[in-house]
Amino acid sequence: MASRERGRGYWVRLLRLLLRLINTLLALVGLAMIGYSVYMFIKFKHTEFHPSNEQLMAAPPPPPGPHSRKAGFPWFIVGFGGMGALTFLTAWCGLLGVSYNNRSCLSIYSCLLGLLLLVQVTLAVAFFADDSWKKKLPHDDTGQAAAMEKFIRRKLAVCKWVGLGALAVQVVSMFLAFQLSSAQMHELDASSDDEEEVWGRRRPLMSQRTSSAAAESSSQSPMPGTTSPGGRREDPWSVRMRDKYGLDTAQFGYNPESEANTGRQVEAQPPAQPDEERGSRCSIM
Repeated sequence: MASRERGRGYWVRLLRLLLRLINTLLALVGLAMIGYSVYMFIKFKHTEFHPSNEQLMAAPPPPPGPHSRKAGFPWFIVGFGGMGALTFLTAWCGLLGVSYNNRSCLSIYSCLLGLLLLVQVTLAVAFFADDSWKKKLPHDDTGQAAAMEKFIRRKLAVCKWVGLGALAVQVVSMFLAFQLSSAQMHELDASSDDEEEVWGRRRPLMSQRTSSAAAESSSQSPMPGTTSPGGRREDPWSVRMRDKYGLDTAQFGYNPESEANTGRQVEAQPPAQPDEERGSRCSIM
């Protein structure tokens, strides 16, 4: 049993170490994405777009319609930064759950990681399987979307392997989070079992040796209405001790009913008179 608990402790430490490494890497990737999106946004704001001679000689464009989208919105930069923020938030929840041994943070981490995986798989399928989505996107004035697509097309094999590796690492991280959460639940159950075992090893309120004679006498002459045919006491105190602590009060000499009856008998008995008073009465008589 001790070797099993020692091996389980080593397994939990290994899970925490792996999750710390993976989530630290994810946090760095998220911060890098956020920083690069900020750099692209600053560059976009400080870039001046000069129209060409052909555009100057051409007729002015028609006024925008009521349903036209606002031109110049850097949607690619915002989306890229949002993905970085989601990645960093997911890694931060994972690090909190591992560092503070918090199952709630691990649950939130698993949900956010599942959402991140779903978004990544959707983008990958849309990019490699169908090109019709490009027509539904607004024009990117920053040019970063076209540059990113051109880079991926040029390094397609490398990007595929990098993407598959990133997905595999995130899936492994989710599996490790589930394993750590179940290990924490096992530790909580084991600690509660240890507390119950320590409580069970405590000494009873009354010694069985000192109360065996009283228990035999009480079992030989039971009080009417307080014992069952099986020998168990059915008075309120015995029922409460049996339901709450699992104690058979018939093994102990304490009986609240007999104590109460004894007290009533003592109260009903007249007080004893001293010998001197009795002698004086006899002498007078």
